[in-house]
Amino acid sequence: MKSGTTADGMRGDISRQATAWLVQLEDAPENDALRAEFIDWLTTSPAHLAAWEETARVSDLIAAAGPLPRRTISVLPIASGPRGWFRNIRPASTLASLTVAACLAWVAVPYLALRLQSDAMTGTGELRLVKLEDGSTVELAPTTAIAFTNEAAGRRLSLLQGEAWFDVAHDKERPFRVMAGDSSVTVLGTAFSVRLTDAGTDVAVQRGRVAVTSDRARSDRVELVAGQSLTVVEGEAIRGAIRPDRVASWRDGVAIVNDLPIGDVIDRIRPWYGGYIIAKGPGLRDRRVSGIYDLHDPDLALKALTRAHKVTVSQVSPWLRIVTVG
Repeated sequence: MKSGTTADGMRGDISRQATAWLVQLEDAPENDALRAEFIDWLTTSPAHLAAWEETARVSDLIAAAGPLPRRTISVLPIASGPRGWFRNIRPASTLASLTVAACLAWVAVPYLALRLQSDAMTGTGELRLVKLEDGSTVELAPTTAIAFTNEAAGRRLSLLQGEAWFDVAHDKERPFRVMAGDSSVTVLGTAFSVRLTDAGTDVAVQRGRVAVTSDRARSDRVELVAGQSLTVVEGEAIRGAIRPDRVASWRDGVAIVNDLPIGDVIDRIRPWYGGYIIAKGPGLRDRRVSGIYDLHDPDLALKALTRAHKVTVSQVSPWLRIVTVG
């Protein structure tokens, strides 16, 4: 393992510890024993102090920003059955519809394949609130696709792409599972978010409990409660902490970032941009940032990165941005 990778992992662990302390101290401000333990942790290492100062700074920025107005969200009921377009195709028009689809396939095969698999999709910058037939609701982030199956033995939702927030109707006789890549999230009565990435899966719990299993992770089933998160990547299941009211902050049009690689921040901005963002440079994985980024204005979010870090953004055309990270 490269030394740089090891150092990044150590910084990430310390940052997660600082976030966990913030959550615990805000939940129990009068707990003297907890505060004493925190002081011991804080004074153990200069790195602990630096991580805490950065975490506290981001928390202050979020508090100063206040809540943002909610965007209007469309509602789409879903019932189990034929996938995607096939649900709405009339028998008389089937041949014509398939002919049109075949003609378009050569320019949009990946999109069409996803569309045919999914029950609901969102486009760039679009949020959608989906009401499932079991009473559960799912809020889709931009460029997200889902498929839902409701059977007597249980309920299963596949996150085919992107990120979603769930508020699941309780039914102990029919468990609710979210499949995201190699990971399975079993709901134990909760509201939570799941994000599918090229590297793995992110889960964060706002209310209640979930259980996460993954073919990628070497650990066994992991249970999470409100204020806890899990990142499954490269064979590891990494626990974290998050304030429950900050779970799925994209629902309010912001990305709340605490000690993440710049490349990850750009990945969170991309679904909101109506063009292409090309990112390059050695600092994409090595340089880490914290802050609040306005997803409703992707150009402004990219500009915010340039003000505080060695980042340049070139506007090649109205629909193309090249981000270089030194």
